[in-house]
Amino acid sequence: MAHHAAPATHRRGSGTALSPGSAGLVLPVVAGAAYGLWAASIQRYGGEVTGGNIALGFVTGVLVAVLCFGVHRWSAAQAGRHFFARAGAWGVLAGVSIGFLHSLANGTVLWSVVLGALVAGGVFLGTYYRYYSSNEYA
Repeated sequence: MAHHAAPATHRRGSGTALSPGSAGLVLPVVAGAAYGLWAASIQRYGGEVTGGNIALGFVTGVLVAVLCFGVHRWSAAQAGRHFFARAGAWGVLAGVSIGFLHSLANGTVLWSVVLGALVAGGVFLGTYYRYYSSNEYA
């Protein structure tokens, strides 16, 4: 006789994979650490590490992590609506972040603004498409 197995129950938080809740905390921390290290290394100009480099890296890393976490939490709370505002928030965060990094590398202010605007536009389009298409088929 064949016995049919009942479907396995899914327990939240079980397993070793990142759950959406933990990814919402881990990814901003990793992004902040990477951004802080990147900003500090750009600002050194190949010279020695100073206290100012460490402070800049720490402050920018914490700021990016906090902003990333905040935008993620706000965006998750707005799930299913406000596609334009949610995509705009991610676009502004990405554009300002890249523009600031470029300005640390002694780029001109105009090119930093243009590069930040191009990145912001690309991130806006990508996230708007993701939010709109995932809501349409949900």
